[in-house]
Amino acid sequence: MTTWSKPSDEDYALFGRIIHIYSAIDFVLRYALDIMDRGGMLEAPWAGKTAKLSTYKAMKALRSPPFWEDSDKGAFDAVDHHRRTRNLVAHFLARRFPTEDAFIFMTMSAADFEQVYGMLPEADSMLYGVTDAGALRDSIPFLLELNRWCANLPAALAKV
Repeated sequence: MTTWSKPSDEDYALFGRIIHIYSAIDFVLRYALDIMDRGGMLEAPWAGKTAKLSTYKAMKALRSPPFWEDSDKGAFDAVDHHRRTRNLVAHFLARRFPTEDAFIFMTMSAADFEQVYGMLPEADSMLYGVTDAGALRDSIPFLLELNRWCANLPAALAKV
C-alpha cells in the first residue's frame, strides 16, 4: 500500500479545505463557549474552566445548557460526526487506490484511530480506513453550511 500513489495536488487542496473549514468551526465554537462562560450560562463542572477544556469536553460544555433547540443539537451532532473526517485527513497518511476514486488512510497511532473510528484497535497494528474521494468532495457544501450555522452562534447567544 505504501507504493500506491500519493494524493494529487487537487486531493491535498481538498484535505486542506476540510481542515480549514473545521478550524473555522472550532474557532467559532470556542468563541461561543467563551461567551457562554463569561455570560454565566454554564454551570459546574464547566463554569470558569472552558479555556482549558479538550475539544471533546468543550463540546459537552457547549451542549450543556437547556436552551438549545433540537436543530441546534442536530448541528452539534453533525459537528462531532464530521470532525472525524477532519481528523482522518489531518492525522493519517493518505494514499490513492490504484483503480478507484478512493483513498486509504493509514496511521500507527491508536489514539488517532480511536478519535476517527470510535474504538480502540488491536495493539501493534497498522491502522487504516478506506474513504471514497467523491464523498469527501461532496461533504464540502455541508461543511460550509455547518460553518455558516456556527458563525451565527455568537449573535444568537447575545439574545439568550
